[in-house]
Amino acid sequence: MRLITKRNLNKAIAPYSDAGGVVISWFSVLKANSWKSLNEIRENYSASVDEVYGYTIFNIKGNKYRLIVRINYQAQIIYFKKFMTHAEYSKINWSDESEVRQKLE
Repeated sequence: MRLITKRNLNKAIAPYSDAGGVVISWFSVLKANSWKSLNEIRENYSASVDEVYGYTIFNIKGNKYRLIVRINYQAQIIYFKKFMTHAEYSKINWSDESEVRQKLE
């Protein structure tokens, strides 16, 4: 799979010195796979990956951070959307689709 854009992801994680290594590991797993569905991600990466309104949410560093992307499985492209702390993630009303889209786009 390919990540669009890695530069934006690197900028987003820069303030979090403890996140770099785990994000690099996540990126290595991403590049080595050609997932076809959320179930494949859960089977081959982590069962804790969620999907809400088309956004795929990865728990990073033992639930300390959230890495949020959109995935086009057919094209094998992952679009980076947001990197945030668990506390920031918890402030979003995930049952309100318009709020979720506003916070992530």
